[in-house]
Amino acid sequence: MAKEIKKNEFRKANAKKFGEHPTYIYAQQGKKFKFIGITHSKFTEDMENIPLEKNPEPGNKSQAYLRPNPDEAHKSSFGTKLKGWFFSDKDKKKVEAVKKKGKK
Repeated sequence: MAKEIKKNEFRKANAKKFGEHPTYIYAQQGKKFKFIGITHSKFTEDMENIPLEKNPEPGNKSQAYLRPNPDEAHKSSFGTKLKGWFFSDKDKKKVEAVKKKGKK
């Protein structure tokens, strides 16, 4: 099994499965990225998304949400890094809680 490498970056998903949404990539294992989806929808596939205090996209004031469960996909499913994106300090705690769900 490939060693997990910690990451801290935002990229747009370019696979149809993820709908070209921005994602927060927090780890890489082999050729797969572990990530959390970011959306503007309150619900995704009948699951309630987690509201963020501040949209991580620079200059965007609209409400953003975290998907409640982490996911993984081949690194070819993502575009280039998005510059200037970051989570507020309050939102980092929410991100950590979602990341823990992926460590089963």
